[in-house]
Amino acid sequence: MRLKIYILLFLCCATNAFSQFKQDTSKNLNYLVLPAVFRTPETGWGYGGSASITFKTSHRKDSLTRTSSINTAIIFTERGQNFQFIDGNIFFPQEKFIFYFDAGHSFFPEYFWGIGSKTKDEWQERYESEQFGVTLHLKKQLFEKFFLGVLYDYQNVFNINYINGGVFDSTVVLGRKAYQNSGGGLSLSYDSRNKAFWPTKGFFANLMVTRYNEGIGSDFDFTKLTLDVRYFQKLFLEHILAVQFYNYSTFGTVPMKTLARFGGVDNMRGFYQGRFRDNNMSSLIAEYRAPIYWRISLVAFGGIGNVYNENKIF
Repeated sequence: MRLKIYILLFLCCATNAFSQFKQDTSKNLNYLVLPAVFRTPETGWGYGGSASITFKTSHRKDSLTRTSSINTAIIFTERGQNFQFIDGNIFFPQEKFIFYFDAGHSFFPEYFWGIGSKTKDEWQERYESEQFGVTLHLKKQLFEKFFLGVLYDYQNVFNINYINGGVFDSTVVLGRKAYQNSGGGLSLSYDSRNKAFWPTKGFFANLMVTRYNEGIGSDFDFTKLTLDVRYFQKLFLEHILAVQFYNYSTFGTVPMKTLARFGGVDNMRGFYQGRFRDNNMSSLIAEYRAPIYWRISLVAFGGIGNVYNENKIF
């Protein structure tokens, strides 16, 4: 277990004038194109470009339907990595249906320390892999704020290169050669957030179970279960408290890149994503979001978590 607290400054570079210029009032669309510059433990400095479209599938004043979005980006990094993706959240009128999709390609040299929570820093080993993936997720509203979903997930991992006689060869690691995962599943969720992006109040809980097997084109046979619970509360003015509990569990013959990976921009930020890997991971994260000026906010966050193999978290 490790605990760190980080301060992160978010800066949105788009101006109101730019957004108004790109708005198509007849189609209720907003366009945004931005350069991307960032730094993470996994990539070092990264650069590229991103674009997004936001819109409503119904009329502008429909309070029962949240704003939909489609986002895309092309990124290159100083460590020779590159990735391209497109994703979207589509809220159909009155949110009777919600459709999520995510597709991307990446070439991502990174580091591997072995499997488990007790791997040592000196075991660090560089390896390369390329992958393409697609996730499709359609939810139907059962009743207000409750949704039942079906999903499909596909991942193709290839061009895997690692050091012979190193950590990969001395550890039981599945997925050292090219492979593909193909799985289908179900989800159950509750969503009372006022916005899908940067919510200021509400509760979100999503449980997903995905089954991968040879019958639908998978090279490995396993089950993946994720539970994501989030709570947002406005404290005063625009100051927001956000809390997330996240659990990721896998059962069966699980390839390395599908194991739980501790760290990264989506969970336990500040840790190298994949510094610790195992079949399961649990984390609890809290954020305090404070507006500074215009579209600049200061975010303080901290978290606690671990990866594990048995029914034992710490």
